[in-house]
Amino acid sequence: MARRGRKKGGPRYRRVTLSLPKRLYYVLNGIAMGDERKLNRLIKGILEDKLAESTVAELELYLRRAEEEEEEDLMEEQTQESKE
Repeated sequence: MARRGRKKGGPRYRRVTLSLPKRLYYVLNGIAMGDERKLNRLIKGILEDKLAESTVAELELYLRRAEEEEEEDLMEEQTQESKE
């Protein structure tokens, strides 16, 4: 009789840390009435809704945009350093 592999224990969800602009944080925190649990539920709900509506191609577009913005930022920093 073959043995089955042991299932990993632990939480069902992974913990993620987000960095939000202050303005966005204050808006969401206001909607959640200052309650951290409600704020976390609100952010989780927004993300789940957005992911449910999006295709993989649309999500990959976010990554490309972020990479392009990082490249632009690096180019700007390099030009500023060369001017100095």
